[in-house]
Amino acid sequence: MRLELKNYRQLGKPIHEDFSGVRLDDYLGKHFLFMSRTQWKKAIAESKLLVNEEPKKGSYRLREGDLVHYFSPENAEPTVDKNIKIIWEEDGVIAVYKPSNLPIHEGGAYKSNTFCTVLQEERGLAWAPVHRLDRETSGLVLCANTSELRNALSESLRTHAMEKTYFAIGIGEAKEDSWIVEQPIGLAENSLLRTKQAVRPDGAYSLTEFQVLERANGFSLLKVKPKTGRTHQIRVHSTWSGLPLVGDKKYCFNEEITCEHFDRGFTDRVKEVVYFDRLCLHATNLKFLHPVSGKECDIKAPMPEDMLEIWKKLSE
Repeated sequence: MRLELKNYRQLGKPIHEDFSGVRLDDYLGKHFLFMSRTQWKKAIAESKLLVNEEPKKGSYRLREGDLVHYFSPENAEPTVDKNIKIIWEEDGVIAVYKPSNLPIHEGGAYKSNTFCTVLQEERGLAWAPVHRLDRETSGLVLCANTSELRNALSESLRTHAMEKTYFAIGIGEAKEDSWIVEQPIGLAENSLLRTKQAVRPDGAYSLTEFQVLERANGFSLLKVKPKTGRTHQIRVHSTWSGLPLVGDKKYCFNEEITCEHFDRGFTDRVKEVVYFDRLCLHATNLKFLHPVSGKECDIKAPMPEDMLEIWKKLSE
C-alpha cells in the first residue's frame, strides 16, 4: 500500500540508468552525504525510505526511473544560524553577510532552513543570491531583485571581472609569505565522498593566490584570492599547499575523520585533527562594477567574532 508523502522529500532526480542494479543502501551512502551509511541503513529499517512510494529493503536493486523519498518532516531539519545582515545596497543589488552554518539553497537535510528562505522572508520573493558560499563558510553574498541584474553579476563572476578575497586559517605554518597555486581541479578519484574535489591533471584550470598575514603556534592566518571559481577551490588548493583549513572535516587528509564526523558528530578524535567545528573560511571582500551605474563597488565584511576567537585561541 502506498504511503502518504506529505512528510517525505524526494532524493535527487529519478534513478539514472548508470545506477540501475545498485543496492539502495549503497546508493544512499555514496550519494547523499548529509547522513552516514549507518544512518541510512537505520532509516531503511524504520521504513523512512521509500522507493516509488513504497518501503524497500537495503538490498533492493534500483531500477532506471525509480523515485526515492525519505522521511523529513519540517521540524526535523538541522538548526542553522539565521542571523543574516544586509550591509550594503544600491540600485537593486544588496550585499548580505551570511553566518557560518547556513546553507544557501535547499538540499540534503535542509529544506526551509536556508539563506534563500531567510532572505525572501526579510526582503520579498523577488530577491535571490547571485552566487553561493559553502554552508560553513561565512561572509559576503551578493543578491539582486531581478533576473537581469543577477545575470549581469553572474557574467562578471564568470569572466573573473569580480574580485573576491577571503580570510582563512590553515593548519601548519606556511613556508612562504605568499604563493600562487595553479593546479587543475576535478572530482577526487577513489574517494568515499561523492562531491569531494581534488587536484588532478585532467581537471578544470584553477588559480588561487595566497598571502600569509600571521603565523602562530603551528597555524597560519591567510588572505586568499581565488582567480577562478571551482567548487571548494580554496579548500582544495590550501590542502594541496600542505595547509588544510581549521574546521574542514572534508579536506583534512583523512576520510576516516570525515566519515566519523558524519556518523558521530564532532568527536574528540575529529577535534584532534581539525581543532574546531567551524570551517575557518570567510568571504571578506568583493570588488565589481555595478551593472546599472557602472560604478566600482568595494564591499567589505570583517572577520566575524567566532573566527576571530578561534584565531585568538590558536595563537595564544
